[in-house]
Amino acid sequence: MIKLIDLYILKRFIGRILFLLIAISSIILITNLVEMIDNFIDANMKSNEIFNYYLYTLPMIISYALPMAITIATVLSILVYIQNNELLAIRSLGINYFRLTRSIIFFSILISVFHFYFENTIVSNSNRLKNKIVKKYNLDKKNNKNKKNNFIEDISKNQSILINSYNNKNQTANKIVLKEIDDKNNLISRIDADKMVWKNNNWYFEELLYRNWKNNQYTFKIIKDTSIMLQDINPIYLTTEFIEPDQMNYFELKKFVDIKKKNSGNINKWAVGLHHKLSYALSSLVLTISAIILSVALKNSNVSYGIGLSLLIITIYYVMLIIGKNFGIEGILSPLLSAWLSNITVLLIAFYSYKRFVF
Repeated sequence: MIKLIDLYILKRFIGRILFLLIAISSIILITNLVEMIDNFIDANMKSNEIFNYYLYTLPMIISYALPMAITIATVLSILVYIQNNELLAIRSLGINYFRLTRSIIFFSILISVFHFYFENTIVSNSNRLKNKIVKKYNLDKKNNKNKKNNFIEDISKNQSILINSYNNKNQTANKIVLKEIDDKNNLISRIDADKMVWKNNNWYFEELLYRNWKNNQYTFKIIKDTSIMLQDINPIYLTTEFIEPDQMNYFELKKFVDIKKKNSGNINKWAVGLHHKLSYALSSLVLTISAIILSVALKNSNVSYGIGLSLLIITIYYVMLIIGKNFGIEGILSPLLSAWLSNITVLLIAFYSYKRFVF
């Protein structure tokens, strides 16, 4: 009997998720097309390039839509059972509310595992490919105004490096400046080079200008065909430095954060992105549990109330998600807490409702 009930509930639940996932993804995609159409026209993009842009955008859209679809499907499933007196009939058999929803919770666990894999393989790779199209046609004009191609990094307590640009295809960095200062912030030495190439686990310079101000004496010399070992500055590091956290998978980002921790740079943005990849993958499970509790607490079979409840849960989750990420990047909250803030908030609301209205 229990197995038949589980299969019955799960079959209808999966059907609702698939329908809602397609519907929500379609709405997001159409909305994005309306917003981007002017940029496509201004960039003179061909139809096949626009198709590729949305082919690479679709995985990210599905990732956004999945937690929403599961939340709405969970609420509607519970309310439909209440409306049809199915919940009452099953309860009359002595089956607990939450034993009844065991199949839904188990399926949401599988979805969370899939979501983590999906985010860190397909989504991260597609974001990289989409970013190439965005850069090629300058589609992200708002963000590009504040972006710089170069970056400055502290490679030790007294040394820093500036690189104007990096080409990952041939592993070549351009317009390099290496500086060394003393404890009083006085410049000791400086190296300038037009380019450096990664060879045999070292950076090879065809020619560089070395200047020194040690002991108040200025000296300089041109050095040719030499190699310099720069701690933790390698092609992997430079590649990740020029892309956003959502273009790296969890393991790439973790490795990158570990390298950044050794330096004196600010890692908040990257640490928040790292913890977010795990917390967001588990959002399906968190929202499912919260939706079950809040639906039972609602004690109303009206579908319009269910849709309103679903939208409220989703709104609270994503608002706290944005607030948490911003607070984490600014250093107001720890990266770990900021990434999990939305999950914690929704669960606290659900457990309060359980104690107040269900238990």
